[in-house]
Amino acid sequence: MRFGSPHVGSGMNEKLETSGNKPYRLDLVCDSTDVRKVTVSLTREASKKEVDVTCAGTARKPPVRINFPAGPPVTMTVAPASGAPLGLVVWELKTLDPTNVQGCADEIVGC
Repeated sequence: MRFGSPHVGSGMNEKLETSGNKPYRLDLVCDSTDVRKVTVSLTREASKKEVDVTCAGTARKPPVRINFPAGPPVTMTVAPASGAPLGLVVWELKTLDPTNVQGCADEIVGC
């Protein structure tokens, strides 16, 4: 398992090693009252997916969950928010038992 929590004002450029034989799930949450949403870009080789993550502020929101199989590294980027906003983009990457994958098994390429 890997995780991080960069500031929304700093943005993010993270290379995620996703080798092995188990599928992965990336959970994303934005915690900010200054920013309404962040757009997370996931790139693996020639495939790219952009996901809008609504910022929760004071309300709790379930994480945005993205499944993908083991394979080449995935690069995750978020552009820095303008101004001097407060808040975090919290992410967690974990492996799953293949029977626990719900929905699309490769949301970067698409189903």
